[in-house]
Order: sequence, then structure tokens, then C-alpha cells
Amino acid sequence: MTPQLSPELRQAIAASPDHPVRIEDEQTQRVYFVVSQEQVRSLLEAELRRELQVGYDDIAQGDLVPFDAEDIKRRG
Repeated sequence: MTPQLSPELRQAIAASPDHPVRIEDEQTQRVYFVVSQEQVRSLLEAELRRELQVGYDDIAQGDLVPFDAEDIKRRG
């Protein structure tokens, strides 16, 4: 089942197309955010780039650990 957008939610999204729309459940007081598929992709890509940069920085500083496949298999 895919819920459909209410007119109120559609209007909120249209008013702020480049930002997540904050929604609060009146019964549980839990907060949710509605984001477009493109925004999700962009956020995931940005997170991946940040994590890769951490690795690149470690490599540049010589902070390396030798790769030992057999050791990894043993510990797994």
C-alpha cells in the first residue's frame, strides 16, 4: 500500500520544494520528514562522499593497515 498525499501535505511540499517537510503524528508525537527521491539520493551521495574523504585523508596521512584476507576469514 502506498499512501497518497493529502492536499495539505502537497501544499507544504510545494511551499518548500528543496527542503524536507516536517510532519508530527498527533497521536504519538513522533516526528517524520518527507523528502523527494532526488533529495534522498543527494543526501546518500553526500554521506558517501564524506565517508570516502575520511578514508582518503587516512591514506594521505599514512594511516594504513595491511590487507590480510586470511586473517579476515579467520575472524569472520
